[in-house]
Amino acid sequence: MKAIAQKAARIAAVCRFGWSLAGAVVCASAPALAQDFYKGKTVVVLIPSSASGGYDSYARLLARHMGQYLPGRADMVPQNMPGAGGKVAISYLANVAPKDGSVIAGAYPQTLTEAAFGRRDLVKFDTKALTYLGSMNGEPYYCFVRTDAPVKTMQDLFRHEMLVGATGQGSSTSMSPALLNNLLGTKFKIISGYTGSAQVVLAVLRNEVQGWCGMGWSSIHGGAEDALKRGEIKVLFQENGEQNERVTSMKLERATDVTKTDEDRRIMELIYSQQLYGRPFLAPPNIPAQRTAELRKAFDAALADEKLKAEAARLNMELRPIPGPKLQAIIEDLYSTPEATLARARNALEPGAAMKELPGAKPAGAE
Repeated sequence: MKAIAQKAARIAAVCRFGWSLAGAVVCASAPALAQDFYKGKTVVVLIPSSASGGYDSYARLLARHMGQYLPGRADMVPQNMPGAGGKVAISYLANVAPKDGSVIAGAYPQTLTEAAFGRRDLVKFDTKALTYLGSMNGEPYYCFVRTDAPVKTMQDLFRHEMLVGATGQGSSTSMSPALLNNLLGTKFKIISGYTGSAQVVLAVLRNEVQGWCGMGWSSIHGGAEDALKRGEIKVLFQENGEQNERVTSMKLERATDVTKTDEDRRIMELIYSQQLYGRPFLAPPNIPAQRTAELRKAFDAALADEKLKAEAARLNMELRPIPGPKLQAIIEDLYSTPEATLARARNALEPGAAMKELPGAKPAGAE
């Protein structure tokens, strides 16, 4: 791999200075050499969760279809790397993985916002420097509950405690109930430490905990989908965003509609904005510009592939793709948010945080 890079650099130098007729022949072969990078290569797709969860399913779907669109038709091999709310995989991607386009990763959206309004001390990478390939989906979050739990409606959460399962610090399953406790006054008790969303769902089905928050509809499959059909669990409310066509008949309450002040609503919308890019994929920072272009082009082509879309439909996986440049712009815009607003968002996500009213905060809807 290093030899190929060195040879490419020598050819580029010849092309720049236009040495001799022989040099012109060499220059003509330069595009072919660049096209050969992925030929015979295996591209590793890191997955930030354990096997069988929603993020695992999306990453494996992409891996089955994207390689054919890379120059040379690379093989793509998924590799689960769970831990620390998704930060283990992205830390590896940023700091250890080769910076040549041979390793990419799926990410939890909240992993990309952690340095903005999460625990900055836990983030061991520069989020803005990562190479953004695109996102496969964006969707609202929902809270689910066992139907035999005392909590039957969103309003019950202001009177009764509800045990919810969560993965690591900074995960959506941990951040969402903490946010709702701090801004709305709900009574979620967060039981964290599960290795992935599939394990959280399994804990609910086993009655270890009573429900979960911070998951999109596409994470509901297998045992959870069966339990939903049997009436053993139900959607308690929608946290954010436009109403999903699957749940319009449920007439769900939406958490962002019951905030107490305009400032609280702005904070919630800022934090939930990460769901615009619900299934993001990244490459390491500082990879060659051509690798970035090739990976982004292959990502877009895979998401437009009719076979991928048909497989996603069979697996009940929704697709709302966002291209890499747009995702990169969203991240850059997030990190340009005023520090005072980010500080309040960080406070809103701290378990048990005592939220303080900002000077001049008005009730929601007030002029």
